[in-house]
Amino acid sequence: MLSTQPRTELAAEGTVPRTDQTGRLGRWLGVALVALLGALLVWVLFETWIQVLLSTPVEDDKGNLLPDGPDWPKDVKNGLYFLILALTAIKIAVDRRWRDFRTPADIAVVVLGVVFVLAGLFGDSPVGLIGEAGWVYLRGVIVFYAWRAADPGRKSVRRVLTVVGVIVGLNALIAIWQTLAGPTSYQNLGWINMTWALINRAHALLDHPNHLGHLLALTMLGIFAYMASRTKVHWKWWAAFVALAIALSATQSRESTIGFVAGVVVICVLRRGKWAAAAITCTIVLGFAAAQLAVSPENRSELARRLAGVASAFNLPSGAESDDACVETRTDCADDREKIPEREVRVLYAQQGVELWLKRPVLGYGVGQFGGIVAYEHDPLWYQDTRFGPEGFRLYGSNEKQVDSFWLHLLVETGALGALAYLVWLFLLIAPIVRAVWRRGLAVHPFGWWAPAAMMFAILVACLAPSLEDPLFPAQLFTILGLAWVWWRRGTLVSSGLTVTPERTEERE
Repeated sequence: MLSTQPRTELAAEGTVPRTDQTGRLGRWLGVALVALLGALLVWVLFETWIQVLLSTPVEDDKGNLLPDGPDWPKDVKNGLYFLILALTAIKIAVDRRWRDFRTPADIAVVVLGVVFVLAGLFGDSPVGLIGEAGWVYLRGVIVFYAWRAADPGRKSVRRVLTVVGVIVGLNALIAIWQTLAGPTSYQNLGWINMTWALINRAHALLDHPNHLGHLLALTMLGIFAYMASRTKVHWKWWAAFVALAIALSATQSRESTIGFVAGVVVICVLRRGKWAAAAITCTIVLGFAAAQLAVSPENRSELARRLAGVASAFNLPSGAESDDACVETRTDCADDREKIPEREVRVLYAQQGVELWLKRPVLGYGVGQFGGIVAYEHDPLWYQDTRFGPEGFRLYGSNEKQVDSFWLHLLVETGALGALAYLVWLFLLIAPIVRAVWRRGLAVHPFGWWAPAAMMFAILVACLAPSLEDPLFPAQLFTILGLAWVWWRRGTLVSSGLTVTPERTEERE
């Protein structure tokens, strides 16, 4: 006969009996971890705005005004990460739960770290640079382990998510206001760089429309996951969803819209249903996105420009242009220079990146040396490295800080081995959640649907953005994954008379 003991009476593997004193200390450490994780989730939503408010305007070589702000907001964020890491280690030691952290996913992230080190050593990256790059690549993992170590109760989680939800709602309202009021509304909030305001793409209190799009779309996937776990849904959830969909359309973050639709499909496949609700939600999102294009000439012209640029980049790939070629939309082109159409820089970067990878396919060129913020801070002229071509990596006048694709950045820096190790790790992170909810189909905790959808969203968005290593997105993603693992370990990820444990799924007699 299978055991029907409640979870509290079954010691998890790796957990040994604790004294009252260590038990009390462990509980307080858990409370502290949840508080710090909540503070981190809030801080990353305000960090860049605070920096801009404390900045002074400076003019770049193109005449654009950019903020020159202090570094202490970033130092606060890094300090929170280090403090969370330290408390996580202490909490695991006090609870004596180290064996809980020997799953295949835990082993995979260690292997991934080793591959990063090898890629750095073979690519002649200094030890310090390897450490900095590894930190940026994997700091979100700290959030994942902290939630698992904290093992919070539902009330604690609800408090944190409520606070974050209020801030998300505030950003959504500001985004709607920005798209209605125009550039003045951006200036009223203290923003200095008007690049996005001039093409009517809202970003609220975040520094980029795509960052806001990622935040809103992830939240909307969470709402849909909640609705998928209920037979009846209160109208307030639909109202919140519609408001967020309007705000998402204001960002015109196409990658976020695509990622949201893909995430909804994942939920419906695992749920084996809710296709009607999925059709409604996707129609709402796509409808508002189309309406935004219809009423905003700036958005229409920007989309047309980007689509034309994609076609031009395939017709005239990177390196096929002559040395004296000049983009026809520039105002400083001499009459005797060859005029070429404007091309989408992401495609040009990918074309160059694939050529570079084919030359060093296994371990790449070394972490911290190509197309990321660490490479830029280590050497602002990183793109002039002759390993990337006779004249270096061609930026085509775009941002020299990053290549706008996490997967391209990872592939060139760490080669096929690094990219494969990263994908295997992501697979092992989500596989136990997918297995658990797939066997049940019904009576699943919302995080059981939300986590796989968020993973699909993350993988797709990372094709067009450096999202998996930016300051904002990893904290959100690994909070969702970490909490899904918490419910899974407890056996409460699914119900309906069934008990799920990390090792297997068993039906109660």
